[in-house]
Amino acid sequence: MASKPGCLTDWPWKHLAVTHPFAELLSYFLLFAMPVITTVLSGTASMVSLAGYITYVDLMNNMGHCNFEFIPNTLFSFFPPLKYLMYTPS
Repeated sequence: MASKPGCLTDWPWKHLAVTHPFAELLSYFLLFAMPVITTVLSGTASMVSLAGYITYVDLMNNMGHCNFEFIPNTLFSFFPPLKYLMYTPS
C-alpha cells in the first residue's frame, strides 16, 4: 500500500493547532474572575453584586452560544449601544 510522501511525518504536530479544552476553561475562568477578585480585594463587593455579575455573564454566554436570536436586529439598529451590553449569535 503506497502512501503520499510526508503524510505521516506531519501528523504528530497537527494537534498543536487545536486549543485544549482545559486551556480554554482556564482562560475563561481567569477573564471572568478578574472583576470578582477586584471587587473583593478593594472591599466593595457584596453578595448581590457577585451573584448579579455571575448570573449576567452566564446568561449572556449561554445566549450567545445557543444560536437563536432572542433580540431582534432592529432593536440593535434603534439603540446601537445595546450591542456592547448583550452577546448574541449575530
